[in-house]
Amino acid sequence: MKEIKAYIRPEMADRVLSALEIAGVRGMTVIDVSTLGEWADPKKTKLSIEYCEKYCSAVKIEMVCSDDEVEKYVNIILEKAHTGNHGDGKVFVSDITESISIRTKEKGQKSI
Repeated sequence: MKEIKAYIRPEMADRVLSALEIAGVRGMTVIDVSTLGEWADPKKTKLSIEYCEKYCSAVKIEMVCSDDEVEKYVNIILEKAHTGNHGDGKVFVSDITESISIRTKEKGQKSI
């Protein structure tokens, strides 16, 4: 199993989420976040005394899927979130060593 984390522009979120649902993603977490430094789009940054940096808003998508679904889902994110401008975002893929459903106690692929 793999975990996909994607940081994308807020205005691209509906396109990405819709395409992922159509492609069969069974569940995902969507979180509003702020990105700092080189990840931020310089045209949409805000100044913050707290961060002493430039930051901008982003949407973080997290999902867990089988190994054979990773390429399909990553390609959807890359296609639907792309504008060609600085600050389009990042995608990270990590191994998941264990997954357990709290409700059913099922483990592994069955739990997702």
